[in-house]
Amino acid sequence: MSAAAASDRTHDPMCMGCGPANPSSLGVVLRIDGDRVRGHVRLDERHTGAPGFAHGGALAAVMDDLLGHVLIQLDRPAVTATLTVDFRAPALLGRELELEARCERIEGRKLHLRGEIRDQDTIVAEGRAIFVQVDISHWEAAGVPLPSNWRDWGANNQRSTVADG
Repeated sequence: MSAAAASDRTHDPMCMGCGPANPSSLGVVLRIDGDRVRGHVRLDERHTGAPGFAHGGALAAVMDDLLGHVLIQLDRPAVTATLTVDFRAPALLGRELELEARCERIEGRKLHLRGEIRDQDTIVAEGRAIFVQVDISHWEAAGVPLPSNWRDWGANNQRSTVADG
């Protein structure tokens, strides 16, 4: 998928991680940069785990959202099957954390993704996940209207999904 086409595809505006229409959003801001997704987030006292420190669950949610954005770059709708987050250093509240993710490999419907959350030169968390590619009808089953630009999401990759099982 071209960078221009990928940048036209947006995530759900009510997303807990990055949704600009969600007043409870974590405030994750992401962009596609070649074969990677990069961005940032600044967690505040609403995301406290211990005084002055971000809650590990908030960081795991940031990681899931970050890795999920790789799907837009790949033009492959998918869902999180497994997510592992290794916490390497404390995440201090109020600091701008840098985010980066990429696809490591694709095996049939399985997408192996990796990401990092950093505070400048310090790795705060490393994540790896397997997302499983699905048809867009997976989300239509909820009965909630999907963003209009989701209609053709993955259309160029559906043939390989069916063939690879």
